[in-house]
Amino acid sequence: MSALALAIPLAAGADAASTCALAPTDVEALSPAEEALVRGNDAVGRGEPDQALAAYRESERLAAEEGSARLSWLAAANAQRAAVAAGAFAGVEARLDALASAEGVPADFRPTLLVHLARTAVDLAERDPTRAGSAGARAARWFEEAASLAGARDQRTRSFARGYSGALYLAAGRNDDARTLTRRALLDAARSDSPDAAYRWHAQLGRIARAERDERKALAAFRESVRIVDTLRAELARAAAADAFAFRDAVEPIYLELVDLLLRDADRSEGEAQQAALREARDTLEALKAAELRDYYGDPCLAAQRETAAESVPGAVVLYPVVLPERVVMIVSDAEGLTAYHAPVDGATLVDTARRFRKLLTKRTTRQYLPLAQQLYEWLIRPAAASLDGRKIDALIVVPGGALRTIPFGALHDARLGVYLIEKVAVATAPGLTLIDPRPIDPENVRVLAAGISEAVQGYPEIPSVREEIADVDARFEGVTLVDGGFRADRFEEAFQSQPFGIVHIASHGEFRGEASESFVLAYDEKLMMNDLGDIVGRTRLRKEAPLELLALSACQTAAGDDRAALGLAGVALRAGARSALATLWSVSDEASAALVQRFYEELQGGASRAEALRRAQRELIGTRAYRHPGYWSAFLLISSWL
Repeated sequence: MSALALAIPLAAGADAASTCALAPTDVEALSPAEEALVRGNDAVGRGEPDQALAAYRESERLAAEEGSARLSWLAAANAQRAAVAAGAFAGVEARLDALASAEGVPADFRPTLLVHLARTAVDLAERDPTRAGSAGARAARWFEEAASLAGARDQRTRSFARGYSGALYLAAGRNDDARTLTRRALLDAARSDSPDAAYRWHAQLGRIARAERDERKALAAFRESVRIVDTLRAELARAAAADAFAFRDAVEPIYLELVDLLLRDADRSEGEAQQAALREARDTLEALKAAELRDYYGDPCLAAQRETAAESVPGAVVLYPVVLPERVVMIVSDAEGLTAYHAPVDGATLVDTARRFRKLLTKRTTRQYLPLAQQLYEWLIRPAAASLDGRKIDALIVVPGGALRTIPFGALHDARLGVYLIEKVAVATAPGLTLIDPRPIDPENVRVLAAGISEAVQGYPEIPSVREEIADVDARFEGVTLVDGGFRADRFEEAFQSQPFGIVHIASHGEFRGEASESFVLAYDEKLMMNDLGDIVGRTRLRKEAPLELLALSACQTAAGDDRAALGLAGVALRAGARSALATLWSVSDEASAALVQRFYEELQGGASRAEALRRAQRELIGTRAYRHPGYWSAFLLISSWL
């Protein structure tokens, strides 16, 4: 049962929930109690704390029946964290006390258990102010006891106990005590060879320095934290499979805090010093984008092609929206260099507006979306007008994060001119410039694999216009067509083994969900999971003579408000080894989809770039009375290469 020991999670953030998870190598031949524990962890990953709580309680009961005391404690500890996340605060403190004082807990297990219980007490104090005093006192006491019990024989656990205790002192404004404990935690991390602890405490030293308004020290500390994170790519990817909060709650904030400091440095600087600060901020964002995708797909090999982004992209303007708690900054890269523009909005307001905009876009019988489309334009696009207006620009490339991944920038509306952004300039999104290889497509010599489902299968409704859509693609290009019963998973894979394709076009139901392992495209006989699709199509990564230029996924959808699912959409081309992807944020009217796809390929054949081909196709629908609402045309996103 040693594999089920309650371990300090690799990336359990000091300000977020986490679970004690099974190691990835221990998921075979599980007992009923272990299976229930895994179900609880999965529910946490889906953001379903009530289901997690039920599963953990079941695991605790089954473990007791199996005579596994350690597993019972493990499940009970996770249950308290899930209860807090679910808002079921009553009785949690009493149960935490019972676990902390339980008899028979092995000496090598108790320090780690106490750290976990203390973390839950911190979470309770943050979520329920009425319990802040009592829960906070428990946390402080248990962290101190854990550090004492761990001693020199378990310096890794002592590092976490001291570091998290330092966070409590920082929150209380006791900076000297916080710094002393954090430095001791760093020393323990070094002695126990625990870089996954060290990066946290370097970031914590940065927060202490910020609290004391010493931004020079803060910058140095956050730079070191990010440097360590970059060396932990494989470990963090593995942790993502076990701890759904691993990256989002522990690592992502560190990148953004460094970016925030660099942007403030740029605000105070001029000339080359300002450009250097902006370049480092942009490159840090690029590193964050790569790390996010590695975390989502659990693939440490999903790395950047270059170490830094290109200084400029000929013919294009690149926009990096940086959403911070108290402000929103746009880093704009154009032929003149890098510029930072400040939007008159805070991060929470922007995120809320983006979510409401995304939701209203799909209501095609109303224009309720329009005020939000215009407000977002004023916040995100108007400040960059100097880089966009009056210049010949081939495309605007947006590198979004968080909630901004879930919205189509082309549907933002310029109220002054009465036009959508897509009517002014071609728009593409990118997971990060370091992650893509933009090159023009050669439509005359490309072979296409076109696959689609028009019939109602596996509980999904029919999409009648798919046959027309696939027939049009087949008529335009040489290649292979798989429709309805012909589009089976094994046939799709066999087609890839038989010959190379430059374009893969799939018109079928599909969903991007919060976890890559749950995202899929519907084949006739089964769900083709996105990871499997990436593996099949990704074999083209090694091809030099005929690389996969475009992966088109028509009729797929991404859950509104699910930033995690949108991350999968952003990375689908990269995961599949394609230079670009054409995908939909939501399921579109099949007639409108067929019309847009036909015009897109017509323009592509005529020599237009991918971004311009999509722009012309969308403008055609805007000019059509039946499809002018953005709910019909703006769901289509061009991702990665725009050329």
